[in-house]
Amino acid sequence: MERFYVLDRIHACDLRLFAGGQWVNQELPGRCPVCGWLGERSLSPTFDIALNHLGRHGFAEYLWNSHSLPIFREDLIELWQRERFTGMGVEPVRITGWYERPRKALSASIPAYYRLATDCKARLVEPPPVGGPCRACGCIAYAFPKIGARLPNGLGVDLASWVGADLFGLTGYGFVFCTRRVAEATLREGYSKHIAFARAGDYCRWDEFSFSRWTSEAYRRHVGSFLIRRAEDL
Repeated sequence: MERFYVLDRIHACDLRLFAGGQWVNQELPGRCPVCGWLGERSLSPTFDIALNHLGRHGFAEYLWNSHSLPIFREDLIELWQRERFTGMGVEPVRITGWYERPRKALSASIPAYYRLATDCKARLVEPPPVGGPCRACGCIAYAFPKIGARLPNGLGVDLASWVGADLFGLTGYGFVFCTRRVAEATLREGYSKHIAFARAGDYCRWDEFSFSRWTSEAYRRHVGSFLIRRAEDL
């Protein structure tokens, strides 16, 4: 059976340690008239980000943003393009200034960033779907627990829905799935500090945070035990 991974950019690193900001030209399509799901594609020709912070690490391979868009630095995008990974498109990102200090000058050496657009979509068997796909937009509701709750069985990709792409998504959701080829090439090039990979079946299987049980550092280690940062551990 094909093993899939989730490209994790949410739990891999504290967002305060590297550059990030607000998506400020949010022109999203309207809600689907049939199921009410909000469209995932922006109507804007670019994605404009106004910076909140640089952190100690500066402009890392992932650009944190207020909507958790998969925005990656140009050199990582170029690696995936050189490897000829299928299923990916890219859309331009502009860093327009500082969100809270609009008169503050930007650095002249900001790297280029792009939003990864997964051209191919799959479906899940875990959590199970709740009904079939919307006849208008194709979105499927799944039995996800409340926000922040663990997924006891992780994520299970329906193999019958996978078209063989190296990078793929889930219609209506922000997940980025990939094959072992993508994870291995990315980690071997050293991209593991601000992004990481998790086996789909392990994603969000970590326990929920509780002040009575965890210190922040202990919980960070607990979540980190599910994340893969070395190609040898795939």
